[in-house]
Amino acid sequence: MYTSYLGTKEWDGPRKLSDMFGDVDEELLPFIPDYRINLLAPREITDFTGFRTSIRQLFEVLKNAYDKEKMQEVLQNDEKFSKVDRETVEAINLFAGTDIDIDEKEDVIDMCKAWEDQKNEGRELGREEGRELGERQKIISLIVKKLQKDKSVAEIADDLEEKEEVIAPIYEAALSMKPDYDVEKIYELLEKNKKLA
Repeated sequence: MYTSYLGTKEWDGPRKLSDMFGDVDEELLPFIPDYRINLLAPREITDFTGFRTSIRQLFEVLKNAYDKEKMQEVLQNDEKFSKVDRETVEAINLFAGTDIDIDEKEDVIDMCKAWEDQKNEGRELGREEGRELGERQKIISLIVKKLQKDKSVAEIADDLEEKEEVIAPIYEAALSMKPDYDVEKIYELLEKNKKLA
């Protein structure tokens, strides 16, 4: 009988029955049968060629899930990842914390392509978030410049063609940073206040 550990971290649990007891009186040890746990822990496996089923792909992903470069290398260099059954991909998503898209019409998924698609989506999301951050910091910068000219919230909203409800929190955050008006610190304060709201 084997126990499979499907985590992405090192196994830190007991390896035999006596390890589960903690501190036991030395005199009692001869009376306790000490069964070894036959453990399959992917992080400890060095050769996956002995696995003949899709458990191989699951274990390889679990072993390398913590290291994106190693994961990329495994997916690119092992042709078995070009045809992985849907249930295995679902298990990989569940246990490795990946988010590989699964087309319900497909019984077999090309994980190499799915992984590449996921990386590209992540890059695009990062670019989009960067653009949004840049736009937000630009608005903060404009508000700070107008604030330094002693303009009111209403005047700034009118100048920037924005609603006063949008300008007011930025205006207040900027005022609290007087006289420096550090745009990044103002942005961080606004983000912090957004999380508290």
